[in-house]
Amino acid sequence: MLKIRSPAVGVSSDSSDVPLTSVPSSSILPVSAPPLHAKTHPAKKTSNKLHSSFMPSIVSVLFSTKISVLTIFMPVTVIPYYFLLKFSPESLDTASPYLFLGSLLALVPFAERLGYITEQLALHTNDTYSGLLNATFGNFSELILSLLAMHKRLYRVVQLSLLGSILSNLLLVLGCSCLLGGYRFRIQRFTTVSGAVSSGMLMVATAGLVLPCALKMSGQEDDALDEINFSRGTALVMFFMYWCYLLFSLKTNQFEFDSVAHAAEERNRSTPKKVGDGHDSDGEEAEMSSLLSSAARSPVVVADVDDDDEEAVMTYDLALKWLFAVTAVVGFLSDVLVGTIEAFTERNGLNPVFTAAIVIPIFGNAAEHAASVMFAYRNKMDICLGIAVGSSIQIALCVVPACVLLGWATDRDFSLFFEGYETACLVMTVMTVSFFLIGGTSNWLIGALFIGLYIIIAFGFWIHEKEGDSPDNPHEGW
Repeated sequence: MLKIRSPAVGVSSDSSDVPLTSVPSSSILPVSAPPLHAKTHPAKKTSNKLHSSFMPSIVSVLFSTKISVLTIFMPVTVIPYYFLLKFSPESLDTASPYLFLGSLLALVPFAERLGYITEQLALHTNDTYSGLLNATFGNFSELILSLLAMHKRLYRVVQLSLLGSILSNLLLVLGCSCLLGGYRFRIQRFTTVSGAVSSGMLMVATAGLVLPCALKMSGQEDDALDEINFSRGTALVMFFMYWCYLLFSLKTNQFEFDSVAHAAEERNRSTPKKVGDGHDSDGEEAEMSSLLSSAARSPVVVADVDDDDEEAVMTYDLALKWLFAVTAVVGFLSDVLVGTIEAFTERNGLNPVFTAAIVIPIFGNAAEHAASVMFAYRNKMDICLGIAVGSSIQIALCVVPACVLLGWATDRDFSLFFEGYETACLVMTVMTVSFFLIGGTSNWLIGALFIGLYIIIAFGFWIHEKEGDSPDNPHEGW
C-alpha cells in the first residue's frame, strides 16, 4: 500500500523532475483513516538514557541550553530579597531596581525550561493535553503575580499584567511563531475546528471584559457597587464557560482537535480511486500525475511526519515532578517582581503602565514564547495554537475571573472594568486573531502583521499616563 504524502523538510522543489510513470497508478489504493473516536498519540522516540529520577536529569533539564547561564540570577536575586525583606526593609528600596532586573533575567531560562518539560510530556500524551499543560504551567507565573499583587491591593498591576499577557500571547508569541514557521514553510495548516472554537472562546472572553467598560461609560450604573456586582456575576459565567471549553476539547469532542486524525482524513479524501471497474485509465493517470506534481512542489509537511530531533529523555512521572519544581521557582521569582516593581519604576522614571502591561508579560510569557515558536518551527501548528491561543483563553476566562472571585472572598473589590484604551486594544487584537483562526492556515506575513500590531499597542502603553493614586478607587490603586 502506498500513501501520498507531502515531502519531508529539506526536499526541494526539484523533486518534481522525478518521472511520474515510475509510480504505477494500479498500485495506489485508498488510505483508510483511523476512527475519529480513537485516541491517537504523537510518535514517540525514546533516548537510550531515559531518566526516571531527579539527580541524573539535572544536567539535561537545567544546564542543556546556552541561556542556562542566566539561572545564576535566581539565587543572587531571591535570597537577598527575602533576607532584606525580613531583616532590613529600609535597604530593600535601594536594592529593588537591581533585584527587579535580576528576577526578570532569571525568569527567562526557567520559563523556557517549562516549555522543554512540556515537550517531554507531549511525547507521552497527545497534542491537546500537551498544549493545555504548557498553557497552564506557563500561566502559573501570571497567577502567582496576580495573587500577590491582589494581596497588596495593587489592582491596576493585576489588570495590566493579565491584559498584557493576553495581548502578548495573541500578538507577539503567535506572531513570532507564524513568522518563523512561515519562513521555513510556505503554508502551515491547523485544524479548522480548533481555530473556530478558539475564536469563539476569545469573543466570549472579550465580551466579558468589554461590557463592564461599556456599562460604566454609558453612565447607567447607580454606584460603584453595581460595577462590582456585575463583574462578579460575569466572572461566574466566564469561569463556567472555560470549564465547558475544557470538557469539549479534552473529553466529548477530543477527536476534532486531533491533528493526526485530521491529516489521515485529508489524505483519504485526496487519494485517487483504484484503477479498474470501468474507470478511465488515462484519466486516473492524469489525476495521479497532477497530485504527485503538486505534492512535490509543496514544502508543507503533514502533521504526522516524525521529527528526528524529538526524543524522550525522561519518564512521564519525572516530567511532572520537574514541571512542579520549575513552577515553584517561577513563583518565587514572581514574588520578587511584585515586591520590587514599584521601586524600580520610580527610581528609573519608567511608565508603570508600560512596565506592567508590556515588560512583565514579555518576560513572564517566556515559557509560551519558547515552546510556541519551537513547535511552529517544527510545523506542529495545532500544539502552537494550543499554547499561544489556549494560554490567552485560559487567562481571560479562568485567571481573570478567578481574581474577581478571590477578591470577592477576601473582601477586595476587584472588577472587570478596564480603561478605554485597554479595552480597545483587546477588541482589536481578538478581531485580528479571529480572522486568522477561522482560515485554517498561516504564513510569515500573518506573523509580521501580528507583531506590527503589538508594537503599535506597546507604543500606546508607553505614552499611557499613570492614573492618580486613590485608595478609595480600586481601579486606580497601584
